[in-house]
Amino acid sequence: PITPYYDPMISKLVAYSPEGRAEAIDALSDALDRYVIHGVGHNCPFVADVLRHAAFREGRTPTNFIPTHYPEGFAGVELTDEEREELAALSAAVGGWRMALLDQPPLPCTAAADDVEADMVVCLGGMFGEAYIVAASDPESSKLTVRPWTAKDDEKVEAREMEIQIGGYEYTSPVVEVCVDGVEKAIQVQPEDNTGMFAVKMHGADVNILLMSRTEYELSRHMKEPPIRDTSGLVLSPMPGTLMSYSVEEGDHVEAGQEICIVEAMKMQNVIRAERHGIVAKIYPAVGASLRADEVIVEFQKEE
Repeated sequence: PITPYYDPMISKLVAYSPEGRAEAIDALSDALDRYVIHGVGHNCPFVADVLRHAAFREGRTPTNFIPTHYPEGFAGVELTDEEREELAALSAAVGGWRMALLDQPPLPCTAAADDVEADMVVCLGGMFGEAYIVAASDPESSKLTVRPWTAKDDEKVEAREMEIQIGGYEYTSPVVEVCVDGVEKAIQVQPEDNTGMFAVKMHGADVNILLMSRTEYELSRHMKEPPIRDTSGLVLSPMPGTLMSYSVEEGDHVEAGQEICIVEAMKMQNVIRAERHGIVAKIYPAVGASLRADEVIVEFQKEE
């Protein structure tokens, strides 16, 4: 990690254009879409959001620009409705292309005999996120139609048609060159996890994507969304293993990054460190206990 005693800038991205400010901003935005950074925290999403801001594009950038336009801090890039439709269409196109490349089976509950157009449901934000139906206008065409999911058959929502073309895409690279209605751009696609969900980064917004068949999504709507668990005051076991030792006791004050305990897994000893400072209120499993993944090891006192 880069400590606060050193300049936190680890790289610089510069764009220019002889045509003017707007063109230079567009070039920088396009470069950020292709800028891949792994392993460290960075401010690329914030920079991308600033480049989209009307005041910045117009050149109204006083020294108090950030506190004026981000008084509550940066909460992430918010895509427009049209951009979310584009993201849904691109995710469906890339997902279908990847399934064909890897020779994966069709989506679960896909029935070829159904008298329904070939389509899929794209969930932005995972299973319980915002759902769109993406359908191919013609199996031989690159045109797709996108519309938000509606639970009622009598709700008529106009579908948007767009032409999607996938350019350079290698499964080993996150950057995917795409073309939407003749406009070239780039998105970043991460590998899918064991649930089939994958992340797509577009215009600085990082969105989890889950592709489902229509039937699969209709069945998933009967599931209850799991409650959000506040784990900010807990130290959890990141894996199944055996608790070998503690480095703290109840009542100790610990700092972020301080060693809490050692968990042995797969014949390797893993040092578990605190992600925040605080006072140890409770130590749960005893030394030698077998731990489950995400089992609570230590609880901190609640901060007043």
